[in-house]
Amino acid sequence: MACLAACASPGAPATGGPDAAAVGSPVAPAAGASRQLRTAFQIVDELGFCDIDHRGLLLDFGTEALAGRSGHPWGGAAAVVASVHDGASWARVYERKLDLRVLLPAEGRVFVAARAAARGAREADVSLDGSPLGRLSLGSGEIRTSATAPTRLPVDAGLHHLKIRFAGRGRAPEEPYAEIDWVRIAPPDEIERTYGAPTLVSLLAPGAQLAGVPHRALGLRAPASIRCTLRIPAGARLRAAVGMHGSGAGSTAFGVREDGAGAVELMRVDVSGGEHASWTDIDVPLEAYSGRIVAIELSAVRTTGTGQLLLGDPVVVVPVPEPVATPRARKVVIVVWGGVERADLPPWRGTETPHLPALAELARSAVVFDEHRAPATLVASVLGALLGGRPPRAVGVADPGARLPAKVLTLGAVAHQASVRTGMFTAVPTTSSAFGFAAPWDKFVQYSPAAMQPASAPIEEATRWLTEPATPSPVLAVIHARGGHPPWELTPPEADKLPPANYSGYLSPRRSAQVLADVRARRGRLSDADRERLDAMFHVALSREDAALGRLVEALEESGVWDQTLLVVTGDVSSARATLFQDGGALDEDLLSLPLYVRFPGGALGPRRVALPTEVYDIARTALVALGLAVPPGMLGRDLGAIASGQLDDALELRVAARDDAYSARWDRWALVGPADGEPRLCDLGLDPTCAVDRSPFFPIVTESLLRRLAAFQVQTGTGAPERESAIIDAETAATLKIWGAYE
Repeated sequence: MACLAACASPGAPATGGPDAAAVGSPVAPAAGASRQLRTAFQIVDELGFCDIDHRGLLLDFGTEALAGRSGHPWGGAAAVVASVHDGASWARVYERKLDLRVLLPAEGRVFVAARAAARGAREADVSLDGSPLGRLSLGSGEIRTSATAPTRLPVDAGLHHLKIRFAGRGRAPEEPYAEIDWVRIAPPDEIERTYGAPTLVSLLAPGAQLAGVPHRALGLRAPASIRCTLRIPAGARLRAAVGMHGSGAGSTAFGVREDGAGAVELMRVDVSGGEHASWTDIDVPLEAYSGRIVAIELSAVRTTGTGQLLLGDPVVVVPVPEPVATPRARKVVIVVWGGVERADLPPWRGTETPHLPALAELARSAVVFDEHRAPATLVASVLGALLGGRPPRAVGVADPGARLPAKVLTLGAVAHQASVRTGMFTAVPTTSSAFGFAAPWDKFVQYSPAAMQPASAPIEEATRWLTEPATPSPVLAVIHARGGHPPWELTPPEADKLPPANYSGYLSPRRSAQVLADVRARRGRLSDADRERLDAMFHVALSREDAALGRLVEALEESGVWDQTLLVVTGDVSSARATLFQDGGALDEDLLSLPLYVRFPGGALGPRRVALPTEVYDIARTALVALGLAVPPGMLGRDLGAIASGQLDDALELRVAARDDAYSARWDRWALVGPADGEPRLCDLGLDPTCAVDRSPFFPIVTESLLRRLAAFQVQTGTGAPERESAIIDAETAATLKIWGAYE
């Protein structure tokens, strides 16, 4: 184990204490090193997820601008189908009621207008938060713009529910109620000129040129603004080129809008059009908002003449150090422990852990990721997502009875196809061959808890396999160990020596999993003595697994490949004693938080603690990077080496966990949680870890952005999901699952 510390990168501190590097912002480069810039947010590319305001908020139907505004956040969008005709994007609406979420930036009276064409309906009743606004006339087949009267009283700023209910004659099943081009929610104004809707297509000026210099630009006519929400990375700056196309002059403002703080203008620029028009480059520092979720606001304050104000290539950039990626490795070893909680492990335990020397050494010398999160609380779902690099639904293992389909392209399959020697060793029944995890490894070994084999058998077998006589091909090993999960391999005399003294309860090492399953099923409770005995047996089991991990490291050192090894140690589901090892529990944050240690080849980047968010998909991608393999299309994740070096502080990173009936989408300290078919709640986990209070009324900017990003995540990951396959549960597998406590 000495090399865990001794092989750390030159000059790195020897412990993970106060002198260890902590990553929550980009790492400072060495003296004299050049600073590069990375685009963290490209506004033109993300325009569909921004709010477009021109004389009121505009919803451009038939585009991604509708994502997250309609339907249930997780259960699916409303029945609308995009189409294109008459030079515009449209949405064919097949539901009689269309419920939309809209974010109004300021208090005031509003009216609702729509450009639509009647199909099955001729009229539509409009209400805001349940209060009727009036009726829209859709005409008789022609395209028409109509509006309601303004509200009598001002409407508060914030999130609102806009409901459109179609009325009129019945329709054929294949006929939509109407086709909608856009909907506008606006304050009454005295501007006499005709309203020109700023649809996404009309805003884009991809080949705009001034003085012979081209830019991908956005074209605005005052008064108008674009608001895009993101988490501001450290060192971020807003950059753009501003100009005027055509005659006249214009004035544009750049600022931020934040929940509870209103809008702040950071810079204003005046430009002129005409034959000598040119670009004016702007550079707005955003450092004051580092780590906060805000809406960046780009506004056309004033335009004169017939010209159009142009915003060329508006981006948020961040400084990054010289590129650092996970070094190449000859051996990649991923150890996943079952039934562990971060609070029991170093460095999160906060006290010395002499019973876990291998993990303690990793905590001192490797890279520890503090914000690692699972995509589910079902063990097979987490392992399927880790190996497949996509969410559980996308790899077909979203429920307890599902089997990982053979057609899913996993980390093991990619490596196997590239002539990497691959092996998986599991002691967990739900990642056995019955659940589809046996293919396509070169070597697959499963250990039943019913067999008289030590819990450390998978690690011991993997150690022998990894240290076989050297071959020219690289090696990938995935080990799914029991960790602290019962049953535990203690003899009766060994158990009698554990606290509490003279224990007379019913928890025995071999039958504990079944007993705990029965307690869960009956919603029973353990006595204090039972809890004390459970804790004692758990810690003995965990210490033996730790010893096996230590022997694995020593064997790699002795075989001379330790410096060419990427070692990842993590957990499957944080469902140990708190939930009595329940599989598939609630999506509580403490159950989704997982340990993650990464010892990069040669000890690179360590020792270090990283506060940036990570997910299980990052492990799969990092393994492929270390093996020098291309990442398949559709596989999620980021290179953990790049994250640890501070390169990838992603402004849009949304971590989603889900069950069939619920979801939890995490963004920074915020989580949007709720049932699949109900209204969500916004949790401020920094102040309220149990989510006792719904914060959505007080943080509408954060809430709306989470809703829309969650909808985009579903679209991104929901295509191409394999057909669900059922696990093959024969008599032997059923008996094994019962001993494991999986059947209640």
